[in-house]
Amino acid sequence: MAQRLLVVVLNTPLENAAAPLAQAAVAAAMGTTTEVVFTGDSGVIAVAGAAAGESAGDGTDRSLHDLIHDAAQAGVVFRMCSPAVARFGDDLIAEIREVVGAAWLVSRVMDPETVTLTY
Repeated sequence: MAQRLLVVVLNTPLENAAAPLAQAAVAAAMGTTTEVVFTGDSGVIAVAGAAAGESAGDGTDRSLHDLIHDAAQAGVVFRMCSPAVARFGDDLIAEIREVVGAAWLVSRVMDPETVTLTY
């Protein structure tokens, strides 16, 4: 059984991002090492202020950023890919632990101990 879950958020717009983020939070709460990487068009989610203005979509008044914060508290490690930083800027939410490049992403995806979900 895989030891790590990697959630690659690539083409998911802000209004649809709650589901993969909630799944990551559940995986972390279940004890799975869980990482989320924002890349491509979805890099905007990690820009400061963007997720704060979007509903978490869970029937509460919480924002998408609240969901990200809760997932980080549950143990999810959030990263941003360097091309997305080049595209959207480096004013990122505090939950982004690291900016990574293609080599990091490819090495994680190819690791036999990692299951990758892409959104």
